[in-house]
Amino acid sequence: MITKYPSRVRREKKIATSTRQRVTQPELPVVSPLDRGQGRSTLSPKRPSEDTAGLADVFPYYAGFGYDWARALLESLHVSDSAVVLDPWNGSGTTTLAAQHEGFRAVGIDRNPVANIVARLRVDAYMTGQKMTLASAVGKRHSAPSDDPLHAWFTPDSTKRIREWADHLSLLPIRQSCLPYVALFRSIRALSSAFEGSNPTWVKRAKSDEELVTVSAADFDAMLMEQQDFIASRVIASSDTLSPPVKIATALSSALPVPSKCVDVVLTSPPYLTRIDYAVAYTRELAVLGHDIAKDRTLRSALMGTTLIRRESDSPPRVGGTARTLIEDVASHSSKASSGYYRKQVVQYLDDLTAGLDEVTRVSKSGASLHLVVQDSYYKDIPVKLADICVEECTMRGWDLTSLDPYVVKRTLTSVNKAARNYKKSDVSETVISLRKS
Repeated sequence: MITKYPSRVRREKKIATSTRQRVTQPELPVVSPLDRGQGRSTLSPKRPSEDTAGLADVFPYYAGFGYDWARALLESLHVSDSAVVLDPWNGSGTTTLAAQHEGFRAVGIDRNPVANIVARLRVDAYMTGQKMTLASAVGKRHSAPSDDPLHAWFTPDSTKRIREWADHLSLLPIRQSCLPYVALFRSIRALSSAFEGSNPTWVKRAKSDEELVTVSAADFDAMLMEQQDFIASRVIASSDTLSPPVKIATALSSALPVPSKCVDVVLTSPPYLTRIDYAVAYTRELAVLGHDIAKDRTLRSALMGTTLIRRESDSPPRVGGTARTLIEDVASHSSKASSGYYRKQVVQYLDDLTAGLDEVTRVSKSGASLHLVVQDSYYKDIPVKLADICVEECTMRGWDLTSLDPYVVKRTLTSVNKAARNYKKSDVSETVISLRKS
């Protein structure tokens, strides 16, 4: 449940009509508000190649939008101090962190437990009086289970030490375990980087014992301590200003654990229709948490954008004309499996997207604003006009379009895929869509 948050003492500013108190952030540059009145923002939502703002470099991932942009957008909105900001596809928590620093209550929902640990670390790192704990002691076990998912990349002895750390952290309260967990994720990524390919969302597994990574317990401990120290060095003490509460929850966007008509602002970037399998992208970190996505496909199947097809997803979706045209175009394409697997994958994606938009509509107040960052793409040579689809689907649900702000994207996953380059394509856009609930 979301509880009412008391009014905060407003800080002094040159403009006497300032409406919000923000958490002091010496490391984070002051950004200008979005110039929404002229129809074009002064900042691009695209993350810079080297993004350090808002602890983005602590667990970097290419997807999503930039922290500076998110904070500027929230600053430009005319909403009350008690406003609630929601991100139903919260990922690593850029929205919830930006909302916290702008003095708003925030709710971040994601089905991926790894992403939620990172999101919790980012908001807790600046909470007044919140002590970030460095884990330093673990127990010993005789061996790691033979079916431990970490065996896909590490030798038995190496897996044993990693599992000892993971077992230790699982016993800590969530706010004490986030920092060492992320340090553990960073260590695992560094050691297993050879299994990463040109596609940043796909992680290979060892094909033989010779490919498995070996690291001594002492060396791994030293690496983990180094990673913890790095994260701690990026965390600065917040001011004495009371931070608004942030709720991070593990749930599906199609079943938000949020009461109806309580959200004032939705700022989010739903997964794009680019066949990105986020469970595979986080497969090593999920293994640390005990999830073996190779044997148990429950989590992988549940995530939006998954390349797995659920049995119930072959039914015709209840969508608008633009989405229906896309389904028909994919189904009639001459390439192999277009009328079968790929059509089903598009239908499943649209089912997930519209179910999420249904929930966003349910939890939003009348007059609430919705801000979507989406990217168009291609299936073979068929344009996937995701921005048009989202505008149409939102309009069908009672949202009025207030602005549409496209940015040309030079490099996409399509350009990474060599086979996909055989099909002629034009530039695609990443679009900021702003709407208001009627």
